[in-house]
Amino acid sequence: MDSAPIRAPAQLAAVVDAAPDDGRLPLVLTVGFTGHRALDDGEAAFALIATAFREVLATFEQVASAPYAAAYAGAPRLRLLIGAAPGADRIAEAAWRATGLDGVHQIYPFRDPETGAAYTDQPAKADPGARVDVLPDPEPWTGIDALSLGLEPDQAHAEVARWIVRHADVLVAWWNGEQATAAGGAGDTMAKALERGSPVIWLKPGVAAPRLARIDHIRQHADALEAMQALDSLAHPFDARTLADLLEPVLAPPGDDAPGSRDPEVLARLDYAAVDPLRRERGAQAWRHRLLERTLWRTYARFERIAGALPPVPDAPVRAPPELEAQPGFSRLLAEGRTAAARASHLSSVHRSEQLLLIAIAILAVVVGAAPALTGGPSLSRVHTIAATLEFSLAVVAFFLADLLAGRAHRHRRWSDARRLAERLRAAVATWPLGFDIADAHASAPPTWTEWRARALLRAAGPPRGWIDGPRFEADVVWARDRLIGSQAAYHHRAAHVADRIEGFVRRVEAAAFGVLLLTLLIYLLLSWTQPLFGWNPPHWVGGLVTVVSAVSPAVAAGCLALEATNGFGELALRSSRLEAEFAALGERFDEAGAPPYHHARRLLRRAAELLVEDADAWRDRLLRRRIVRGA
Repeated sequence: MDSAPIRAPAQLAAVVDAAPDDGRLPLVLTVGFTGHRALDDGEAAFALIATAFREVLATFEQVASAPYAAAYAGAPRLRLLIGAAPGADRIAEAAWRATGLDGVHQIYPFRDPETGAAYTDQPAKADPGARVDVLPDPEPWTGIDALSLGLEPDQAHAEVARWIVRHADVLVAWWNGEQATAAGGAGDTMAKALERGSPVIWLKPGVAAPRLARIDHIRQHADALEAMQALDSLAHPFDARTLADLLEPVLAPPGDDAPGSRDPEVLARLDYAAVDPLRRERGAQAWRHRLLERTLWRTYARFERIAGALPPVPDAPVRAPPELEAQPGFSRLLAEGRTAAARASHLSSVHRSEQLLLIAIAILAVVVGAAPALTGGPSLSRVHTIAATLEFSLAVVAFFLADLLAGRAHRHRRWSDARRLAERLRAAVATWPLGFDIADAHASAPPTWTEWRARALLRAAGPPRGWIDGPRFEADVVWARDRLIGSQAAYHHRAAHVADRIEGFVRRVEAAAFGVLLLTLLIYLLLSWTQPLFGWNPPHWVGGLVTVVSAVSPAVAAGCLALEATNGFGELALRSSRLEAEFAALGERFDEAGAPPYHHARRLLRRAAELLVEDADAWRDRLLRRRIVRGA
């Protein structure tokens, strides 16, 4: 095999420069590779694989220079994910490095229980060719200790295939086209990638040029295995432009980003990125923000403590295992998730406090507007003027809260985006150490910019590193179970309690306002009916009081209705009670007797993660229908 370097052109070398991770979100393209262990002509294989990698480089250059790449930050990166088995895998790694690229991430399916060495096949076979040298630092690698995890040999190979397909944006496959039934083999890996919807670059022995299997052509058949029987007629010549076009919907943020476009997804993404409510301001801005944080934006928290009778805060969550905290990808996801959660918490306080304050201002404005009815005589005109001035001032304050602080700042939209992103990343952080994500099944275009960002962060994080053995997997499962199931069950228990108490409080206030109105009117009518009998003339303020109560009581009731309409406490209590039961049921299923621990735990945690994100999506839809209202 000719191992002479095949260097990338100078313009490509600049694109794939391996700059250090600066914490920003880079555009990352992951190329997976699969192939046969036995090759008839290693020289021809090297040449064809190198040709495919050069086209991948050309694709990456087009991707990195596309207009949508401006949505990312930092240096763009290209990664090769490979199994490191003898044969095509090792030739592909040599061709990748000969093309002038780094960024190789190997996956090993076996570890010798005695020596700890990495193997690409069962150590019991004593095949010296299956033993591999673990990549030196800082090269990333992942070891799946199949024996320690309780996996059968075929399951171990299939798991490597799943990891490659799950993390790869495009798959390069050396496949002879003869069979696709062996678990974890080249054909099986291709079938998994095509079923997922990932583009596949097919390298067939004896065919001089790479070919591209496009998902729109594959979907002309019932499933991927059926399509692979006719792949010779479905695959087309591979070129960089076609692959770049196929990757654009997956890599680009959703929405029309053309100049002058008013696409809501684009506006939401740019708005979210432009304004950070957690940013430390300086000067007068810092003073204003601190004042608002300590006064107005704590209004709802105080109301929640009084009306919701908050139960004790649950115990602190289980801390992530030290090996997990040391993972660079985990640190990136966790930091981004915490930022989104803190932003969502801040915006929640602001939004809910604004709504509560607007309702209070509306009721106070009714009180002020009706107050002149208590006075009479020559001072009435002056009292009307004072009342009108106060009412005007309250209207200005309401406008400032609803339009300047809430409307122009788009806090309503930012809150919904921050909450959705925080919950999506909560799920991703918990499932990432276990090698899966809820978006694994389909390599489809992200429907929202928050989903796009979550997937982009997962691509940047890459696969978990180091050996994943039984003890590490068990520790990660315990942590993920607490984060996705235990903490969520406790959260929804608390949320249901608070929402139920607040709903009861609001209804009692509404009933009290109605009762006061009825009692006041009844007393006034009784006085009116008995006045001729006793000859008593009530003072002027009695009628004025009736006028004030007749105006204020309906306003209080209307405020209660607005508070319920914009927060949906009753619906929230019912939904949280249901989710608490669902999470609790998932937790109980962990202890099912006879269930294989590896796939059983992953399946339950996947469902918990899906449930978490489904709830965030449903909550976001409800919030968008319950926009903040300004009191009349």
